[in-house]
Amino acid sequence: RKSGTVAMKMNIITSIAVTIAIAAISAALYISHSDQSEKIATLSRQLSEVLERDDFDAPLSTLSARRAQELPSAFTYASDFGVVGDSMANDGPAIQAALDSAGMDETGGTVILPQGVFITTQPIIIPPGVTLQGQGYGSSPLAIKFDSGGSTIAYCGMDHAVKINGSSSGLRDLAVYDWPYNHGDFDGGCPDIKAAGGVLIQAEGTTVESTFLQNVFIYFFVGGQALTLSAINQGGVAYSNIQNVRLRHAMTGLKLEADETSFVNTNTFVGGAISGGDFHYGLHATGPGDCNDNKFYGLGIGMYDSEVAHVYVTGSTTNVKMENIRFEAKDKDMSRPIVIIDDSSYGNVINGILGHTHIKADMNRNPGIDTMSQKSVGLDPAPLNQFWNAAFKGWDGPNRIMPGWSLQHSQAELMVFEPDLYPDHNVISIDYLNYGGAFKLMSDQTLKVEGHDFVTFGVYAKSSVPGSISAAMRYTSGSIISSAPHSGNGEWEFIGMSALYSKTAPYFYFSITGDVQLTAPTLTFGQTPATPGASLMSSSGARMSGTFTLGGAIGYPPSEDSSPYFWVLPKNEGNVFMMDMLGDPVRHIHRLNQSGADRFPKGTVITLVFEESGTRVKHSAYIKLKNNQDFVSVTQSSLTLVTKGSATWYEVSRNN
Repeated sequence: RKSGTVAMKMNIITSIAVTIAIAAISAALYISHSDQSEKIATLSRQLSEVLERDDFDAPLSTLSARRAQELPSAFTYASDFGVVGDSMANDGPAIQAALDSAGMDETGGTVILPQGVFITTQPIIIPPGVTLQGQGYGSSPLAIKFDSGGSTIAYCGMDHAVKINGSSSGLRDLAVYDWPYNHGDFDGGCPDIKAAGGVLIQAEGTTVESTFLQNVFIYFFVGGQALTLSAINQGGVAYSNIQNVRLRHAMTGLKLEADETSFVNTNTFVGGAISGGDFHYGLHATGPGDCNDNKFYGLGIGMYDSEVAHVYVTGSTTNVKMENIRFEAKDKDMSRPIVIIDDSSYGNVINGILGHTHIKADMNRNPGIDTMSQKSVGLDPAPLNQFWNAAFKGWDGPNRIMPGWSLQHSQAELMVFEPDLYPDHNVISIDYLNYGGAFKLMSDQTLKVEGHDFVTFGVYAKSSVPGSISAAMRYTSGSIISSAPHSGNGEWEFIGMSALYSKTAPYFYFSITGDVQLTAPTLTFGQTPATPGASLMSSSGARMSGTFTLGGAIGYPPSEDSSPYFWVLPKNEGNVFMMDMLGDPVRHIHRLNQSGADRFPKGTVITLVFEESGTRVKHSAYIKLKNNQDFVSVTQSSLTLVTKGSATWYEVSRNN
C-alpha cells in the first residue's frame, strides 16, 4: 500500500503543477500588455515552488501536518485486524477491533470487510460516524450463496447481530445472516440458537440521526426482527436512509417502535423487498410514542403469507407513508387482510398494487389509503362545502343578520362588499372597534357527519393587523385547538386547519381580534384539502341543464295524543308533501312545525298537495295567507308556502 500512496501523492502534485502551468499560459494570452510581465513572473515563481519540492518519496508520516490533511483519508481494512472469513473462526472480536479503531479516529471511517463468511458470537456494534462496507452479498437475492465475492456476517447468538447506536453510521454491500449450521468452533450450538434480530438501530436517551443501510441482505432471522428502528427512554431515531435492503425469512421483517417518551419518525426507505416465509409481520409500526411520518417508496412486500398481517400499524401517534408499494400474499386466506391499520391510527398513506386479499382500516380516518383492487378500495370524502351561504348573500344590515351565520359579540361593525377573489362570493368587512376580546363568526347550524372523523375548514382573510383572525375547533379530545393566525401583511391569506373533531360536541368557528375582510369560507368533512370558492347550490346560486327534481314526502295528521290542529311535516325529506288524511279529509291545519327542533331553514319553500276536498288551512299568525283568506282544498289542489326560519309560514301561491 506504501507504493500506492506514493503514486497517489505524485499524481496529485503533478496535477497541481500542470494546472498552474496552464493557468500561466492562459494568463499570458489575456492579460493586458502593461502588466503582463509582472503577472507572468508571479505565476512562474508559484510553479517553481511546486516543481522544486523534494519530498515526493518521503513516507506519509514525514509529511507536514498541513500536507497530510490535504490527502484523502485512508480506509480501515478489517483484514489488518486479523479477520479470517472462512466460516470457521470467530471473527467477531477482530471486526469489532477494526470498527473501534475507525471510531476513535485512529484509522479511516469506513471499515472494509473482504470477501468471506465471518462468524461472530457477539453483536457487531457500529460506532458513530463509521461505515462497515463489504463486497456485496453474492449472486442471489433469495438465499446466501457464498459466491461472487460476497461478504457475510454470520451471527451465532441470542442478541441482535448488528447494533447501530450512534448517528451517521451504517452498513453497505454485505449480508447479515442468523447462522444455522454446525461449523468449526460452533459444532452443536448454532442450529439451536435463534437471534433476537438482525440489525438494530436504537436510540436510548439520545437522538440517533442519519444512519443508513445500502445494498444489505438480512436473512433468516426467524426468531425475531430482521431490521428494527427503536427508541426508548426519551430517545429518538430520525432521518435514517435505507436503500435496496432485502429482508427475507423472519418473524418480523421491519419493526418500528417508540416507547411513550420517545419517537421514531422521518426515516426514509427506498426500494428493497420483504419476502420469504415464517413471518408474523412484514412491517410492524407501533407506539405508544410518536412513530410517524416514516416514508416508504417502491417497496415490495411479497411474503407467501403472514400470521398477523403484511403491514400492521397501531397507536394514536403512529402512521406510515407508503408510495408505490407492491403487496402480494398468494397463500393468505381471502378472509384475512394483508394490511391492518388499527382504529387508533390515522393519517396513513398507502398506494400501489394490492395483489391479494384486502386492507382493514377506518378509511375515513385514513383517506390517503388509495389502493384499489377487486378485494378492497380506498375512500375519499366528497369535497362539498358544508357552510350554508358561503357566498355571504342576503345581508340584513339593520338587523345585523347574515343568513346561515352567527355573529357572537356583535359590537363590531360589519359591511358587505362585492366579490373580490371568487365570482359570486361577497366580501364581508369587519371593523373590530377595539372591542378588547375575541368574537366569533360561525355557522348557525351544528355541522356533523357521523361517517367522518376529520374536518377541514377555513376562510380567506385580508388584514393589516397581525393575529386578527384564526380558525378554531373542538378537537376529538374535547380541547379547543386553533390554526395559525393571519400575518397582518395586508394580503389575502387562507386561514384554516384540518384535524380530528369532537363528534359529541362539534364546534367550529373563526376567532376575530382585529379589523379583517373575509370571503369564501369552506368546511368539508374528511381529510381533504380545503376548497374555497366551491359551494353548495344554496351558497352561491347555480345554472342547470336538465331536470331539477325535488324530494317528495307524505304529510300525516297529528297523533291522537297531540292537538289535531298542530301538524308536523317530516323535516329534511323533501319539499313536496302529499297530504294523507287517512280517510277523513275534513280536517283543520292551524300550525306547521312550530317547535324549534322541527322548523325548516330560512327560505325553504314547500308545497302541500291535497287529493281530496274538505281540508282547511287556517289563516293565522303562524300561517299567513293571501288576503287573510283560509285555504280549503278541492280535489287535486295545492298550497305553496315559504318560511323565514321561524314558526311562521307565508303563502306563495295556491291552486284550488
